[in-house]
Amino acid sequence: MSRTRTAGEFLRSCRYGVLGTQSRSVPGYPFGSVTPYVLGTAGQPVIYISTLAEHTRNISADPHVSLTVFDPADAADPQAGTRLTWLAKARALTTPEAGPDAERYYRFFPAARAYANTHDFSFYTLSMVRLRFIGGFGKIGWIEANEIDLANPLADDEAGVVEHMNNDHHDAVVTYCRHYFGHEPRDATLVGADPDGIDLLADGVALRLPFAAQAASVQALRQQLIDLLRVARGVESSPVSNA
Repeated sequence: MSRTRTAGEFLRSCRYGVLGTQSRSVPGYPFGSVTPYVLGTAGQPVIYISTLAEHTRNISADPHVSLTVFDPADAADPQAGTRLTWLAKARALTTPEAGPDAERYYRFFPAARAYANTHDFSFYTLSMVRLRFIGGFGKIGWIEANEIDLANPLADDEAGVVEHMNNDHHDAVVTYCRHYFGHEPRDATLVGADPDGIDLLADGVALRLPFAAQAASVQALRQQLIDLLRVARGVESSPVSNA
């Protein structure tokens, strides 16, 4: 890994984890399942799960859950990589209540929009009780709920920024994919923006582009997007050296 990330940066950069629930079929044992998530506007992981799933049945009986998140890039030595376990209480969101969080989830996972038409899916928020974070040597410990705030200050403007970039600056989105990830996409979209970076989908592949500095306002976000583009275009337009 190129640098040590904070718990907040790490949680924002990942898209799935292992959801741990209390098994109803085999009482006393934990039940794990891989579950996609996004951070909602309040900074809590939001998941979209079916009533037919074993983990949903478990939650209906006991809402105490965990979400263990890790970076697949650390597969060669996972115990040396960053990881966290989010201890929480799961709560189903009503359709009106889900609102912007549902739309954000659908942007990150477009195929999920069709699930509601074929299965009995609902959105759940995982309200933090405690967090165990391992961020590298000397960065291991518990984080209490009052010690971390992952609410997105860009939440009210995020959908508008995403639409504007995809409709009016699609060339910039493609440039981000090409320069920062070495990927020339046939289809590229910006799906999310938060103070730590932006999220992209390039031909269905999830890409996370971090910022050099936090962007806690729309103005700061715009400047980060401009700076990233200037760097990318400046490098791509520079003459090739023969050295």
